[in-house]
Amino acid sequence: MGIFSFFKKDKGEKKILDPESKWRVEFIGTNLKTTDYNGIESSIEISGIYQVLIETNNSGPWGTDLWWRIFSKNGILSIPNGATGESEMLENFQRFPNFNNSQLIKAMSSIENAEFIVWENI
Repeated sequence: MGIFSFFKKDKGEKKILDPESKWRVEFIGTNLKTTDYNGIESSIEISGIYQVLIETNNSGPWGTDLWWRIFSKNGILSIPNGATGESEMLENFQRFPNFNNSQLIKAMSSIENAEFIVWENI
């Protein structure tokens, strides 16, 4: 196994992260649901979301260096970059009014310990 064996190929094209890809995130009805590495499920109501924040840190490439933090009136979800379903989650968030793609781009290129608010409804 090579030093970059933590990257796996998906359909011969896309590199996916492991163990981050073992997380699952999905929109089910009126809820956003996650299932973590251990199979523990959490969910929040989409209508209660008031902030979407991306937290970055300097632990990469060996640690999970980007986390989505979804704040809702009924809880908080934390989702690692590379989670299965992340692309669909992002597509849904980008439909929120005034979603900040500039902050998203800054977050995705950050290697610092930082927070980027990509959407807020306070």
